[in-house]
Amino acid sequence: MTEVILEASDKTAIPVHAAIEGELAGLLDAAPAFVKGFAALSEFKAKSGQVLVVPGPDGSIDQVLFGLGSAEALDAMAFRALPAKLPAGDYRIATAPAAIAFDQIALAFALGSYRFDRYKPRAAERPRLVAEGVDVAEVRHVAHACALARDMVNTPANDLGPVSYTHLTLPTICSV
Repeated sequence: MTEVILEASDKTAIPVHAAIEGELAGLLDAAPAFVKGFAALSEFKAKSGQVLVVPGPDGSIDQVLFGLGSAEALDAMAFRALPAKLPAGDYRIATAPAAIAFDQIALAFALGSYRFDRYKPRAAERPRLVAEGVDVAEVRHVAHACALARDMVNTPANDLGPVSYTHLTLPTICSV
């Protein structure tokens, strides 16, 4: 079982800057000229779910820009789209609108990380979120419960029949 929400990381976590369409200009004004130019070249407009992975001088990921769409449609669950669009690695939310609670961001990230990989020989590496200051145990419990329900729906009846439910536990079936 891969944990996608971490309390801390031994690696340097890549910063993610989440922006609303109307506030993107202010975020880019504070960024280095390269980031501003790269965002313009990539036509990053902070549309809902839009992701821009910004490379550093050595070619590794320097930071990530994540679009949240309009302020009127602002919702923490928009962060569900983020894990599917990021390469494996450790990330941290560096900038996000104050109207969104960080524990809700962490939960949305965990829910978006779900993959039904029960029949795959080896689970692929996933992006992980370093969620300092969040009750990580609570976020994991909710995410694991949701993953359990999803796994039960996705598992064929010949592999998860009525007798199997008596042996069902979170660590054996959850893939989040």
